[in-house]
Amino acid sequence: MNISVKAFENADPDSAVKAHVNMTIDNAFVVKNLAVVEGKNGLFVNMPHHKSNEVGEDGKPVYKDDAFPLNKDLRDQIRKAAVESYEKGGEEVSFEYETAQKAQKKTNPEKSGKEDARQGKPSVLKNLSEEKKASRASKPVTVSAAEKKAAGAER
Repeated sequence: MNISVKAFENADPDSAVKAHVNMTIDNAFVVKNLAVVEGKNGLFVNMPHHKSNEVGEDGKPVYKDDAFPLNKDLRDQIRKAAVESYEKGGEEVSFEYETAQKAQKKTNPEKSGKEDARQGKPSVLKNLSEEKKASRASKPVTVSAAEKKAAGAER
């Protein structure tokens, strides 16, 4: 997957937010409003987020991410590229990210068919359908008197 980021410098030089960043994935999907922020330990990247109705223990509002990477490796690569774009004055920076699934296919070419399917937790839908089948099987069958009479007439 090809990911490119482009930083747009913040107009206020005194702000902790140094730049806003747009991220494009495979020239097909854009994520806007990432932010390069100057923190106590240097620059970091905030993901797009919104203020929720929740209040933290400190009495301040809780912010929740709207979009985010699902693993540390991708988060680190996005941060590195966003900071690099900011430091290069908004130059677009691209990198290739190989998902774990693609990496597994390359290291295990013998896999094929169903063995190549997603590993890990079974599908929630599969679990629900199995529970539904099990609940049907365990229920006693009740037949009304009218149904019994109709079944007797058919014989």
